[in-house]
Amino acid sequence: MHRKRYQKGSVYLSVTGSTWMGAYSEYVLDSDGVEKRVRKQITLSPVRTGDTKITKREALRLLQPHLDRANSGATVAHKVITFDTFSEVWERDYLSLQKPATQSAMRSYLKRLRAAFGSRDMRSINAGDVQRLIARSTAEGLAPKTLRLMWGAISQIWQAAHTQQYVDAVLPKPKLPRNPKKKARFFTLSEVVNILTASDGEHRVFYWLMAETGLRAGEVAGLRLCDIPGDGDRLTVNQSVWHGKEQTPKTDNAVRTIALSPQLAAMVRDQITRQRSKEHGHLFTAETGSPWDMNVHRRRKLTPLLKRLGIRQAGFHAFRHFNVSLLDALRVPLKTIQERIGHALTGSFTLDVYGGKPDWSRNVEAARAVGAELNCYLNAHSNQVGSLIAA
Repeated sequence: MHRKRYQKGSVYLSVTGSTWMGAYSEYVLDSDGVEKRVRKQITLSPVRTGDTKITKREALRLLQPHLDRANSGATVAHKVITFDTFSEVWERDYLSLQKPATQSAMRSYLKRLRAAFGSRDMRSINAGDVQRLIARSTAEGLAPKTLRLMWGAISQIWQAAHTQQYVDAVLPKPKLPRNPKKKARFFTLSEVVNILTASDGEHRVFYWLMAETGLRAGEVAGLRLCDIPGDGDRLTVNQSVWHGKEQTPKTDNAVRTIALSPQLAAMVRDQITRQRSKEHGHLFTAETGSPWDMNVHRRRKLTPLLKRLGIRQAGFHAFRHFNVSLLDALRVPLKTIQERIGHALTGSFTLDVYGGKPDWSRNVEAARAVGAELNCYLNAHSNQVGSLIAA
């Protein structure tokens, strides 16, 4: 341990001679908790402020509060760590506990934050530095939603650093660009019918399942044969799969049981038979037996299919929006829609607090209504195509 010295400090002019600088030593703790003395250099003031010239004596007075803090008997040495080093600690001890999808997104933000803050001491990074990063990222074309997620990463890092005493306080929220709400992309009923007509085998089962149930893509990928009873009239969402890795569903409400229409149940039973013949445990699998990677499937199957059909490009979530829209058009109660798609809240205090237990009969009615609607339009579409061929 160093013997603490009384600090007198010194002031000097910057290289350009336009700014008064101050220098003194301060005792800090390194990342291992070992006390050491570090040299501090700070900016005090411009040499001239308007017509007033700041003298050396006045510069010393500006330095005095910093010296008083360093010389105070109550001064407690603090831990020091660079952003690069702590970001590795945070990634190892905090980020590793989050879902794989969250980890992937956060690592992309970490890369940008490390480039911005790098080897700087965590305590030296302030709200102005973060605001400049936000402004620079906005100028580079990052979307407002991306910037909000990046701020979320910064906030989590600083909360962890504050808990471990590497910073004295968490950073305040910066000014973020306005995030205009975009209208969600969803498939229309005619588009879904065209997709189903152009598909066969397991892909037709898959697209019908997406359209009728509104399941998230990862939830469909995570469906196992054991999640579907023998008669196939219902399925239970117990897990999700992202990039081939099994994980818990998005929310507690995402663990749910959904009724299937007779049309979909028949297709699902056929799909189960195909999967059992291959000795695969999931409802949809690659040749190796591993669950479908939905990003790969979207890129290789859905995107070319939509292009061929002349349908505007969209992801699997467009089926989820279609499902909610169709259920609403069929006058399915809002509480039943919430239960089927796995949302935590309806937005109605009365329904959320006093809505009671899930009504299975309404769940079944909703499935039958959607299945019948899809089947009706499919038959009409097939008859129309048949008439054109005959003509």
